[in-house]
Amino acid sequence: MKRQNFFVGIVVAIALVQTLSAQAPPQPPAPQTFPSYLQGQYATLKRNIAGSVDKMPAEHFSFKPVPEVMSYAELITHVVQTQYGYCGTVKGSANPGASLNFKVTDKAAVGQLVKDSFAYCDDAFAAVTTENAQEMLTRGPAPNQRQLARVNQLTQLIVHGNEHYGNLVTYMRMKGIVPPSSTSSPQ
Repeated sequence: MKRQNFFVGIVVAIALVQTLSAQAPPQPPAPQTFPSYLQGQYATLKRNIAGSVDKMPAEHFSFKPVPEVMSYAELITHVVQTQYGYCGTVKGSANPGASLNFKVTDKAAVGQLVKDSFAYCDDAFAAVTTENAQEMLTRGPAPNQRQLARVNQLTQLIVHGNEHYGNLVTYMRMKGIVPPSSTSSPQ
């Protein structure tokens, strides 16, 4: 009988510990800083632009809804070209995109431009901190140089990229393709 009571006591104690553990308040998530928010937005943009290259068939990279607008490939390469400019300013280096050929329409070549531009910008976003976000940077050649905060450049890259991602979504929908942001869960 004592042995049975002992085992019952152990089972009750284990159940009680498990119940109390299950009722412990959850730990609040770490506060989101502006740099971590910006990095998350950049990751979403990166996923959507790279996904736009992957989802559109190669034969539609020259597609234009009307003659007056950019083709699918031109929209993507415009995003890439602009990213190089913003990230070049943030990194304090010459724009490496200035010497690239952005007139490509081949899916593989456009995909490589996208991959390379995000690789170039990755460390600019990874390096932004609460302490350096407001650091003033110089953009543009003299005499038209402007002083802009680091975070302004990175935010503008995201805004510009998302603006044109919206255009890409329209092009994809016109071709019956579901865009990346509608097929994958946001992070």
